[in-house]
Amino acid sequence: MNSSTEKRLMEILTKVLLLDESEVNDELSRDEVEEWDSLAHLMLINEVESTFQVTLSDEDIMSIRTIRDLKRALKKLGVNI
Repeated sequence: MNSSTEKRLMEILTKVLLLDESEVNDELSRDEVEEWDSLAHLMLINEVESTFQVTLSDEDIMSIRTIRDLKRALKKLGVNI
């Protein structure tokens, strides 16, 4: 992962999901994070799209259940993660 891209994504995840960096890993899922509710999910998507200048498809937005899913969706759009 590009260190600048990684840093920006980590900032988004910790800010939106109210997590410490040490808690964030690729396997972290919506089921494990109480704060990752539907509103936080929309905020997360908005921040990611704005920061990386991409637009996630509705299908991708609905399929994101883990940090790995989010990274996969970003890679599909050409973000170097």
